Amino acid sequence: MQFPQLLCVEVFLFAFSCGQPTASIRYGDLEGFTYEMKNGAKAKVFLGIPYASPPTADLRFEPPNPVLSWKGTRDAKQFGASCFPHHKDALSKQLQYSEVCLYLNIMAPLQKSLKDAGYPVIVFIHGGGFVFGSATPYGYRHLCDTFVSKGIVFVSINYRVGFLGFWTTGDHALPGNAGLWDQTQALEFISENIAAFGGDPTRITILGHSAGAASVGALSLSPHSNYLFQQAISLSGSIFCEFAISETTVEDGLELAKAVGCMDQKSKVTRDCMKKKSVVELLNGVDKIGPARLTKNGVKFHPRFDDNFLPNSVEKLMSRAPHITTMIGHADAESATLLFFEKKYLMDMAVPSAKISNFSSKDLIEYIKRVAASEKDFGSSASDFQQQLIEFFVERGAPEKPDPSFYLGRLVEMMSDLQFNIPIYHEIELKRAHNWTTYFFVQDYHHEGLDSQRPFKGACHCNESPYVFGVFEDGQHFEFNNDDFTYQCTLIDSIVQFVKTGNPSHGNLNWESVNEEHPSRYLSLRPKSYMVEKYKPENVHFWTKIVPKKISEHVLTGKRFEKSVSHVHTEL
Repeated sequence: MQFPQLLCVEVFLFAFSCGQPTASIRYGDLEGFTYEMKNGAKAKVFLGIPYASPPTADLRFEPPNPVLSWKGTRDAKQFGASCFPHHKDALSKQLQYSEVCLYLNIMAPLQKSLKDAGYPVIVFIHGGGFVFGSATPYGYRHLCDTFVSKGIVFVSINYRVGFLGFWTTGDHALPGNAGLWDQTQALEFISENIAAFGGDPTRITILGHSAGAASVGALSLSPHSNYLFQQAISLSGSIFCEFAISETTVEDGLELAKAVGCMDQKSKVTRDCMKKKSVVELLNGVDKIGPARLTKNGVKFHPRFDDNFLPNSVEKLMSRAPHITTMIGHADAESATLLFFEKKYLMDMAVPSAKISNFSSKDLIEYIKRVAASEKDFGSSASDFQQQLIEFFVERGAPEKPDPSFYLGRLVEMMSDLQFNIPIYHEIELKRAHNWTTYFFVQDYHHEGLDSQRPFKGACHCNESPYVFGVFEDGQHFEFNNDDFTYQCTLIDSIVQFVKTGNPSHGNLNWESVNEEHPSRYLSLRPKSYMVEKYKPENVHFWTKIVPKKISEHVLTGKRFEKSVSHVHTEL
């Protein structure tokens, strides 16, 4: 995407107007405000900056256009509207929603950098399974205190999610991936304008959590975006995660079109009809078809291979992409969040609360057959796959007496492997094979006070949120103890050092990247972190050697890596 030609010479200025910080960018002037950080220094904050034209009317579902210039000084003191989620239950009373939602927020040190080029930049991409989420809940205070105070410009962005971001006809009439195009447009805007806020456009690190981490993987591969930043951090997500990329989004999207009366043999007719429906009508349509699927990938709207943003296989894209230094990892009990906190609008896979106290081997076997390896997902391979899962996760090391905690732990282990751990491992393996510098970590620490509130022990999905972003998930607020503060310092110092130097090592922590001699070494993140030579060797052997050999090499990829051209039949 190219920006329109300007007849005037670009001049980027930072000044003060009536005591408030202002910035002049190529689209107009902005007025923000100052925030005094905990260290006594001041940050300049600009909220609700539009980075694209409103994606409404005929632009709905389409890649965004650049923002148009404005006259006068635009007030940048409030967050812009959030993008609509895919379902009514995902709407938050604390947020305002609109289709006009492509805004970003910039937080930067008030004091000018001693380096002429400016401060390094973090661009944060929020999570939410590609179906909900916003930059607004992360605010600006904690981000300023955590990152800006350490000499980093922090940018958070909105992007379209759910059906507005990822609805597709599955062919060239509407290839999909609008949300990824939004992220790319935001990076274009940041690259062009961040100098006006004291940022260095040649030192941009993208940082994503969950779906944001999967987005980081996609942005690193796409030729449309991978030249717009230099480094990447992925927290608990990968382009290899099934929720991150799958052709099932085509089926679910067309089911939605049918539910709202738009389905036609001609894709363009279907597309044009969907563009005319109100958001309320589309939300009601999702109510009819259900917001999630009963499967290990319950998300209905997400990226796909579209022959455009992602024009080839992951392997080929990675071999052609610039080598982007990457920091990537996960928590040790990722899927527990989805298994024990019922969010049916996201994934309908939670264990019924009535079953938790007496969860048995029979319950785990039933879950394997119903969710993890269903016949619907795996067809003729389902029975063999189910047996492999039963042998490894149910029978291996099973206790002689009933033990709900054992089988719940194995359920968490199995689903975490399927949904997060092994996909992340595959990404690391592929990047190592293509000589990308990659730093791998596992979060092996959690606040122990939560153990009494949850049916499992371990660091689950979003474990880093209170430490890095100041956000507590599912209302589980807790007071930090000494270990929490130490863990927080390790996490933040690692991220800050990585952003500034490309290496997360700091102080006495020597964090080494993976290489040919040490292909899966990782940092065990905890109050006293240390390097581990081999990553989950027994589990890796099961998923990469036993399962492919006994069942199928591609049994886990399913419809994720189908050729997208197979859907071109209804284009005209």
